[in-house]
Amino acid sequence: MYLCGMREKIKQIRLFNRFYTAHLGILNHHILESEYSLSEVRVLYEIGERCSITAQELGDLLKLDKGYLSRIVKLFIKNKIIIKSSSKEDRRVHNIKLTATGEKLLKSLQDKSDKQVNNFIGKLSFEESEMLVGSMKTIKSMLSDNYDNKLLAQNVVYRDILMPGDIGYLIYLHGKLYAQESGYSQEFEGYVVKTFYDFLEHYSSDKDKVWLAVYNGQIVGCIAILGKSIKLAQLRWFLVHPVFRGTGIGSKLLDTALSYCKTRKYKSVYLLTTDVQQRAISMYKKAGFVPVESIEVHQWGKVLHEEKYELKLGTA
Repeated sequence: MYLCGMREKIKQIRLFNRFYTAHLGILNHHILESEYSLSEVRVLYEIGERCSITAQELGDLLKLDKGYLSRIVKLFIKNKIIIKSSSKEDRRVHNIKLTATGEKLLKSLQDKSDKQVNNFIGKLSFEESEMLVGSMKTIKSMLSDNYDNKLLAQNVVYRDILMPGDIGYLIYLHGKLYAQESGYSQEFEGYVVKTFYDFLEHYSSDKDKVWLAVYNGQIVGCIAILGKSIKLAQLRWFLVHPVFRGTGIGSKLLDTALSYCKTRKYKSVYLLTTDVQQRAISMYKKAGFVPVESIEVHQWGKVLHEEKYELKLGTA
């Protein structure tokens, strides 16, 4: 199953590569109606992005063969696009920068490139172009040499306002992730539906609060505080998408929820979980929650220990 899935992913990536290179005209010998190849234009662009750069730095940046890069640099010098000058710190090192001719050429190519991209996305709606650009940012982050999911988390935004469709998506996330990671049956999803139905039926902005972590328009984390009385609150639906775990999103959501409880002057916060959710339980304990009850139950296709944790925020 895993190998079949991996082969399908490889197939889809190769299909995308073939589509993208053809779509941008990358296979053409010359790029953007110029006399230069894609590699040559990339070198030109990187030089233009900096006041000066060395051939070594260019090679490292673009991962180009030294001989090939040397031929490009010689061509650019011949065409008076760049000039080389010795470094003041080390005469053996030569800095490269654009000439006025090179700057004019780069500006022309950038204008043509902007026009090409605008033609691509001009037929898309605002939402479609947002999805496209967001997906490209994700691809760039995930395929970078120093990829870390914390790079993705930098683009996560938080909101505490529920919008149409949010609850439905949260139900989907709970059903899917708990089935995959905890082996819960579809009965669990039905249970989640009921909890959210009850929440919406009795929702009051004066006592109930939901926080969402959103990446590229998609919910990747959530937590809620439900006011049970003037002194007591319940923490519910704490969830972080697997791709974003370990990035600090969960801690931020939990800290935000507990800070809200303190602001509202609740004396105690409790939550219900199962012994399967050890990752979340470790975060609860770190925040000060202590176990107060454990009951063995047969539900959602498993034998579980339903556990209650409580956090005292002040004296009654």
